[in-house]
Amino acid sequence: MNKTLPDSFIESVGASFLARSAEPDHDLLTRWRPTRSAWNWARRSQVAISGLRRKHIWLDQHRVTLLEGGRMDGDPVVLVHGFGANKENWLLMAGLLARRYRLIIPDLPGFGESHFVASSNYRLATQAERLSRIIQQVGCGPAHLVGNSMGGAISGITAARFPEQVRSLSLMNAAGLRGHQASDFEAALMRGHNPLIPASLLDVARLFRIATWRNRHSFSAMLTPLMYREMVHRQPVNYRIFRDMLDIDEAPEAVFSEIECPTLIMWGDRDAVLDVSCADTFQTVIPHARKRIFQGVGHLPMLEAPGLSARVLRSHWREARQILGH
Repeated sequence: MNKTLPDSFIESVGASFLARSAEPDHDLLTRWRPTRSAWNWARRSQVAISGLRRKHIWLDQHRVTLLEGGRMDGDPVVLVHGFGANKENWLLMAGLLARRYRLIIPDLPGFGESHFVASSNYRLATQAERLSRIIQQVGCGPAHLVGNSMGGAISGITAARFPEQVRSLSLMNAAGLRGHQASDFEAALMRGHNPLIPASLLDVARLFRIATWRNRHSFSAMLTPLMYREMVHRQPVNYRIFRDMLDIDEAPEAVFSEIECPTLIMWGDRDAVLDVSCADTFQTVIPHARKRIFQGVGHLPMLEAPGLSARVLRSHWREARQILGH
């Protein structure tokens, strides 16, 4: 690595957030259970329209819910959501991939319909090991792995630690490395506030305006009434998981530098959560990676620009097949 990397997210932003925030309430987390909400009905309706099948597997104490479908003899593709999100984030784009690829879209343990277990941990390395086991249990490896935000960090660790299971890697606005420019999200964290963990209806509306750029007001107006009860109810769980994510044993740049599979870095240039300059840092750490910047797109390209995202991914997977010789 010839270029100087920005300060570590964990040592700077993460440390400031931990110093200004309280410890999770363990008793509350032990009692926490999922709740019924309008989002439960909407989730099932989206899945039914998608044509994908819901499936459950067990990882230790976690029942993991995932979606599977598409062309079952096609190359397998695993889509990994970000922090506070769920498998349904991928459905708009999944419809554009299903004709050619076998799709596996999990709710990571602790998120969505998958179990949260208070006595467990949700560190990035632990979640990467669980993702590896999901790929094993579903029997889809080696797979094209696509991760957004937190899911990008987890996917990158999986590619580095379990290379035999990953055919190619796509890092979509991925967490794990800082850019040279601080984002609005990082500035809020350093004040001890996490905009991705809403505690009220207003917080949820703000979250959608921060996490998206293209059509952000429409996303906020449409999704806030549908999802705010679910998101607010999950506040203590997401708070605990976020703190777990800041507990790391090895510098992320050291882990990501071990990635050898064909890698694509894709980023929205209007990302207010993880600044687009993060893409340069990832390319410095993973020199063989290609980079694609989406103009006028925020933190969630698969929602904001599903057609463009699908086209770029399909091109990357074709090139990966050529590189790998199959």
